[in-house]
Amino acid sequence: MLVTVLTPSFNRAEYLPELYRSLLTQDVDLEWLIVDDGSQDDTEEVVRELKAQSPFPIRYRRQPNLGKHWALNHGVAVAEGEVIAQVDSDDLMCPGALRRLLEHWRDVSDPRVIGLLGHCVDESGRLIGTRFPSEPIDANWQEMTYRYRVTGDKSGIFRTDILQAHPFPEVSGYVAESVVWRRIGRRYLTRHVNEEIVVCRASAANRITGRPFAEVASGAKLQHGITLSDDIAWLRSRPAAFCKAAVHYSRACFHLKEPVWSRALELDVAISRAMVLGGVPLGWLLYQRDVRRSLR
Repeated sequence: MLVTVLTPSFNRAEYLPELYRSLLTQDVDLEWLIVDDGSQDDTEEVVRELKAQSPFPIRYRRQPNLGKHWALNHGVAVAEGEVIAQVDSDDLMCPGALRRLLEHWRDVSDPRVIGLLGHCVDESGRLIGTRFPSEPIDANWQEMTYRYRVTGDKSGIFRTDILQAHPFPEVSGYVAESVVWRRIGRRYLTRHVNEEIVVCRASAANRITGRPFAEVASGAKLQHGITLSDDIAWLRSRPAAFCKAAVHYSRACFHLKEPVWSRALELDVAISRAMVLGGVPLGWLLYQRDVRRSLR
């Protein structure tokens, strides 16, 4: 089975050789597809040098600087593998991780299972988030998030045709990956295994988690709006998570200069509208804190 390792990249030329070396340890039939999101460093030259020495195919695609979600859509559309493993340009694959995932994949018989997820670890080898409650466990995104309360970055492989059928919304600004996983979770299951798959380099520059809230406000509003509209049936499982989403929804509206009242009325569920309006005072305070921090 051919695996497409899909790597969106923006000004990360210095990290690509180490990711390449980690792919050499995978022991599977793979192609490496790099989508350059308008980098201004020597990414293209670095990729050309790696391609000249690589035992596996390396493909390079370039697009204007539109954002990671656009780069992922671009890569998914042209991927040649039956499954895709998304690996960020500043991360590394654990030795043999893809081989182990494919071994688990051979055991899948349920057609509703369209991918496999394992864990991410930090640079010191510590697990990011929590482990899965059992292994293997087949569940959708909502069950794993709300029922089992699993946290932290996860990584794995997904059927290419399913990802092609569920692209990211092509809007400006940051779009959280959970927007896609929620949509997929409404129809399909993922198998979860307690395997270490990816090493996340938290110290790398330009990571989304380090950006000011104002820079990701449009994507945050989209993400939290979907949570409050589509996932509200899970409110009793994790009420605090939904209260948090409501507060950040109003916070995002303040950053975007959009009226919270009218945006709340656009939500499909009455209780979600009420939660957003109830979260306005805290959302306003967080917005004011963001503004003060930006002026320092």
